[in-house]
Amino acid sequence: MFARRARLFLMLGLAAAGLGAQTLSLVTDDVYPRSTPDGRGFEDLILKEAFRRVGLAVRITPLPSERALINVNQGIDDGLFVKVAGVEAGYANLVMVPESVCDYEFAAFGRDPTLRITGYPSLAPYSIAFIRGWKNPEAATAGMRSVTRVKDDEALFEMLLHGRVDVIVYEALQGRVWIRNHGLTGIHQLGPPLATTEMFLYLNVRHRDLAPRLAAALKAMKADGTWRGIVDSVVGGL
Repeated sequence: MFARRARLFLMLGLAAAGLGAQTLSLVTDDVYPRSTPDGRGFEDLILKEAFRRVGLAVRITPLPSERALINVNQGIDDGLFVKVAGVEAGYANLVMVPESVCDYEFAAFGRDPTLRITGYPSLAPYSIAFIRGWKNPEAATAGMRSVTRVKDDEALFEMLLHGRVDVIVYEALQGRVWIRNHGLTGIHQLGPPLATTEMFLYLNVRHRDLAPRLAAALKAMKADGTWRGIVDSVVGGL
């Protein structure tokens, strides 16, 4: 497995390094195993390959979710990943690439495993938090009595650990890995996912002509097995 992963990373790295074409700036707030500072998360690798197939290279930088949206909307960066469909309604200069990069399972995490969470409406009696700029929980919890938005992943789990909220909403896979990698105890996923949602790459409007080409590249990667190979190479043991 390690040798196969190493070959995949080498192949994708060499392909990107060999490009003499324009390099675009992508930003994301995702963390391992979806994105990593060294660009080896499965979303990083999927998008590097998709851009390679349309003759471009990318540079990926971590940013808080809301800042990433603002930067790309203002043209400071070229694109961001991953976001739910419809984000462009609130950011006029964003264009969605109309083929999903991956799915998100939004889930509730808490310290009390007896809490019965069966969907977003069941969160209403509790104090809840999620990351600012995450539009799915923002829409689903609108009007609930106690909702806190925080800057990033670390702040989110700090809120829960220090008892400032009853429940946090986070991505299920990232949440399990975060808990494991940070040695946290007494935090549990509460019930099944609240929602499973396709997630997309967004571009600044000046790159609108790239959207159908990148969508075709992502669709082809799913058809030829490249997409599944990349995901399995990163999350196969998780």
